[in-house]
Amino acid sequence: MMPQTKIVNVEDYASGRQATSQLLRLEGFEVVEAASGAEALEIVPRVQPHLVLLDVNLPDISGHDVCRRLKTDYPTIPILQISGSFVSGQDRVRGLESGADAYLVKPVEQEELFATIRALLRMREAEELRLETEQRYEFLFESSSLPTWIVDLSSFQFLAANQAAVTQYGLSKEEFLQIRIQDILPEEDVPALEDYLTNIDGAVPNAVEWRHKNNQGAIIEVQVIWHELLYRGRRAVLMMANDITARRRAEQEREQLLDKEQRAREEAEAANRAKDEFLATVSHELRAPLNAMLGWAQILRTTRVDDATLAHAIEIIERSARTQSRLIEDLLDTARIVSGKLRLDIQPVDLTSLIENAVEVLHPAAEAKGIEIKVTLNAGREVITGDPDRLQQIVWNLLSNAIKFTPKDGHVEVRLERADPHARITVTDTGRGISPEYLPFIFDRFLQADGSSTRRHTGLGLGLSLVRHLVELHGGSVYAKSPGEGLGASFIIDLPMRAVLPQLSEGEPATFGGSGIWGAPSLEGVCALVVDDEADARELVATLLEQCGAKVTAVGSAQEALAILASEQQKRPEIVISDVSMPEVDGYDLIRRIRELPPEKGGRIPAVALTAYGRSIDRIRALSAGFQMHMPKPVEPAELATVVASLTGMSSKVRGA
Repeated sequence: MMPQTKIVNVEDYASGRQATSQLLRLEGFEVVEAASGAEALEIVPRVQPHLVLLDVNLPDISGHDVCRRLKTDYPTIPILQISGSFVSGQDRVRGLESGADAYLVKPVEQEELFATIRALLRMREAEELRLETEQRYEFLFESSSLPTWIVDLSSFQFLAANQAAVTQYGLSKEEFLQIRIQDILPEEDVPALEDYLTNIDGAVPNAVEWRHKNNQGAIIEVQVIWHELLYRGRRAVLMMANDITARRRAEQEREQLLDKEQRAREEAEAANRAKDEFLATVSHELRAPLNAMLGWAQILRTTRVDDATLAHAIEIIERSARTQSRLIEDLLDTARIVSGKLRLDIQPVDLTSLIENAVEVLHPAAEAKGIEIKVTLNAGREVITGDPDRLQQIVWNLLSNAIKFTPKDGHVEVRLERADPHARITVTDTGRGISPEYLPFIFDRFLQADGSSTRRHTGLGLGLSLVRHLVELHGGSVYAKSPGEGLGASFIIDLPMRAVLPQLSEGEPATFGGSGIWGAPSLEGVCALVVDDEADARELVATLLEQCGAKVTAVGSAQEALAILASEQQKRPEIVISDVSMPEVDGYDLIRRIRELPPEKGGRIPAVALTAYGRSIDRIRALSAGFQMHMPKPVEPAELATVVASLTGMSSKVRGA
């Protein structure tokens, strides 16, 4: 029994109403009486009873109409209709259809009345608990910060979606109810999803990672947690999706960093191995000629020899000394390159004479192997500003390499030609060639294609790395080509046309001027644009160039540099010297934008990358972006001026020469 349970007793017959109310009160119920339908409609909203006992035959309003109106406004209040006049089965049906929860016919046994009332009250309590649970579930469902759905397991149709799902996927709740879960997956992932949901009764985990897509088609990586339930009579699953896109991206970035770290470690280990091999090679190459010199010196000191043997011994000692001298000079040059102290003695250089001299020097070595050297000079008499000794070293290194690696009776060709916008020197041989795996590293230091103790050719493996640095110091570039091993190779040197002087007539002198920096060429009349976001560094470079006579415009950003190039109000610069690391638009992006301009707007203006990044990969990146020269900081004033003079075609006299 439920104490203080309120019941509204509605009956127009006073004696019957009072008798029923008395029985209910004795049973412990609180009873409020109503004598008409209108009075019942007024009392129920005010009293909020737990049950209404309603007579069907009322004087003003039919009990069926009262029942309908009460159920419309208070659907959870049980209504027990009772009648002594309408007692047929059809009357019972009519009462239940009007909304009554039960129908009794008078006279009613006391026990039956109380049992029916208690049953209806239990039904109300259960219904209230159900509604309370449903409201609690609805609150949790809607307040979840994770996209949450209920999906029918038969049709895979969405049955419900919360606001978080609406926000993340860009679909309204109504739109969700019109589609299936397959519609928010990429097409290629749908078969796996259908297989998963079809086997949900089996041993599948209740947490799985899928790819979803929003209404714009953007992919979202999600981790879905699900729980099977019965929803409005349907077998369904409750799904919650946690967006793990950022986590996945972080994992991928971490894996990439780990891969980079591993590659860097492998590269460092390879570099260490290369250095060890290089040191072993240095030891061997230096000891070999030293052994010959010491051996023959001891023979001459301790043994009487004839004139022929004496001449032969002196020739071997001299040749060994020259070999050792070249090895030591290569080592010193490499040390100067690493320390940034390699300097050029700038003066006019006739490329035709330079090539002819190199061929003449190496002709005996080629002749000894039966190798034919063909010289093709298609460019006439080309004169550039540069260091004649270093340019001679470049051609000599490439030509001696070609002879060294070409078998007997082979062919070597040296070609000089104009290849706008360059003057090009090409050395081609029919020798052993270069494997595709080794070709990208052909100019690296401490690296040889064959570094074993059984290698067939002597040398330190520094010649090509010296060639690359010396060519770049002259404002040019060098690269190698080879069809493969055993198929020969070609080495191509390109010097910018800006670095090439007009062809001189016989006896025509070149004119030179002075300079404010010792050992640097004059830049009188050169208009230079300096780009660097750091004010001190920008001022330093501008001052160095101005001391050499250049007219300098210095700016702090790529945007300002592009504005100057686009301006019609001032003279367009003849060269750009730009830092690489700058905010918003870096030096690489700046030079790419410049190279997109038409030639008359400065699209072909020479450019120097002046940067603190000095690795081989940084040099490659700068040259690939469009710079003609890559110079690591700190830069020597004379070296910077020399590069600017070379790229702008300025001939000059070195101060102190």
